[in-house]
Amino acid sequence: MASRDSLGSPFDRDTAVLRFKAGKDPNARWVLWPIFTWRVVAPVPRERKINLFQRAVLGLARAKVTAIVELADRLLIAPDLAALVVTELQTMSLLGHAGDLTQRGLRMLDDIEDDPPDEAQVGHIISDGFTGKLWPRFLSGDLPVADVEANEDGWPVMLSGSAGDPWRDWVFCVLPSGRDTLISTRPSATEVLRAARRHRRQRDVDDIDDERDVPRLQRVSFVDDQPAPYLLALRVRRHESGDWMVDDPFGHGEAIELRARLEERLDTHNGLRSWLAPLLAADSTAPTLADLQAEATWKVEERLTLTIRQYDDVRQRLVAMQRALLEAQSQDAPPDKWDDVLVKAQRAVERALYMVYRQHRNAREALFSQLAQSDKDFNRGLLDAVAADLGFRAPLPVTLSSVRRGKVQNAEQGGGGSLRPWLVLGLLCADRDEEHPLRRAGRTTPELLHRLDELATARDRAAHDGAASWPQKVQRHVDTAYTAIEALLLLQ
Repeated sequence: MASRDSLGSPFDRDTAVLRFKAGKDPNARWVLWPIFTWRVVAPVPRERKINLFQRAVLGLARAKVTAIVELADRLLIAPDLAALVVTELQTMSLLGHAGDLTQRGLRMLDDIEDDPPDEAQVGHIISDGFTGKLWPRFLSGDLPVADVEANEDGWPVMLSGSAGDPWRDWVFCVLPSGRDTLISTRPSATEVLRAARRHRRQRDVDDIDDERDVPRLQRVSFVDDQPAPYLLALRVRRHESGDWMVDDPFGHGEAIELRARLEERLDTHNGLRSWLAPLLAADSTAPTLADLQAEATWKVEERLTLTIRQYDDVRQRLVAMQRALLEAQSQDAPPDKWDDVLVKAQRAVERALYMVYRQHRNAREALFSQLAQSDKDFNRGLLDAVAADLGFRAPLPVTLSSVRRGKVQNAEQGGGGSLRPWLVLGLLCADRDEEHPLRRAGRTTPELLHRLDELATARDRAAHDGAASWPQKVQRHVDTAYTAIEALLLLQ
């Protein structure tokens, strides 16, 4: 692991700023966060206009081989397939009715033979300046360096708009202190490819307004031995629930981990708390966000013991859930704050199910393939039988046993998806694996799947109806989240 201690910090008030989104937002607060970018180059396969069989048939047609039987014999394929390929080429006006090569087909062959090799795509990947963690993003093209000017104290101010309608965004710079060890270890090529795949899958799920393409990479090479330091512009704003949030700088909704990183530095970077105070809605008599964070952390570890620290991704989400619960219980909290608790409770359980899946999956046939494409009755019968065999109360709620196969496939192959698809995936995995924790959970907590389905239902209603949930019901769902995570991760 490489660090920057011996060279000094590469981040200061003059470090270039990257900004992916601009526009007037007077209610937002901008924070600059240190990152390292690594420039890579990768060959990207060109899109082919025709497939391999079509190209082969065109080549044989140029050699005056047009009979279906002879084409099939030359290509070692069935005559029906050869006839289908010929029909496709005739529809594309590349072959005539007699199977002869048209002028357009001849030009297509010439174009294919003259095609240049695969293009080289230059892109960038990002690692966090403090932790060295590689972000699941691949940025093609040039990086969007922001236009800035220095204020009276020499700190950057971001500029946007036009000459006739300019706009300035003041910022707070989270610069490393002498106590911070900056990590700039160059990732491996495998890690880069994994980051690009995760980015592309997330773009397929999210509705992203971004012209940047995420290519399908097969191999990469690093252009530079050392990364380039930048300060990344993060937009912090108030969520509809009344809480504050950090926008993902690349357009993928809320950046939960970045908010957690900011929270860690609210009381270590002088001025950051006061800079975000309009969004935190803090006052001198109310508990500070750091107070609530500390109390939430204590309650989580009291409930699940210090063992939960071994699963930090889940622990962070549980602390966020518990903190939201404490905020919802405050006297001046908006009613919809209770709904925010449900959101965070579901995310915590989803992360636990994901971690269990990663541990217990195997290389055999994909789990989702056990489900029928459109036969809901078959799927319900299968999942009810599996749940009963594991010791859970059956039949399952219809909302759980009727989850579409496509959603389970998305969870298994893309790592996305919500609570119910992950529960179905867990059931299918436990049916194969004798050591899966859902088997133990079925014996000790047979009502668990029904309770988790109730959590998903409450979360869906909160998201679509916007109606605040009753505190007593929210507390029950919080207890469900704790019970599920304890059963999945902590009980041996």
